[in-house]
Amino acid sequence: MKTFKYFIPLFTLFLMACIDEPAPQMTEKEIALEISRTWNCDEFEEGFGALPSFEVVISTDPSNDAGILISNFHGLEGTQIQAIVRTDLSIELPEQTVFGQTYLGSGDISNDFTRITWDYTIENADGTTRITGTYTYGTTS
Repeated sequence: MKTFKYFIPLFTLFLMACIDEPAPQMTEKEIALEISRTWNCDEFEEGFGALPSFEVVISTDPSNDAGILISNFHGLEGTQIQAIVRTDLSIELPEQTVFGQTYLGSGDISNDFTRITWDYTIENADGTTRITGTYTYGTTS
C-alpha cells in the first residue's frame, strides 16, 4: 500500500511532463520577416476575369514592426503599397492612393507561409473594381 501512495503523485508528474505546451504565437514582426520575399501573383478582376500573372516583392517596413511594403502591387511597376500583418495571419490593406487609384482590402496568410489570398477594391475615376488574388511561393497556383 505504501508503494501505491507514491505511485499516484509520480504518475501525475509524469503525465504533466508529457503534455505539450502550445507553440508560442509569432509576433507581427516575425510574420512580416517570414513573408518578406518575391511572390508569384495571380489576380481576378470582377467583370473582367483573370489578369496576367506577375511578381511582387514583399519587404518589412522599417518604420513599423507590423508593417510590410509590397512592390509592384497589382502588377503596376513603380507602386509600393503598405499593409499591416496581424498575429492571426491576416493582413490589413489600409486605404491608400497610388497613381490616382485608391486601394483598400484585406488578406490571409497560409499557416505554412506559402500562400497569401487577397480581397481588395480599387477606386478611380471609372468607379470601383473588386480584385481577388493569390500570392504563391514555392508552390504552383
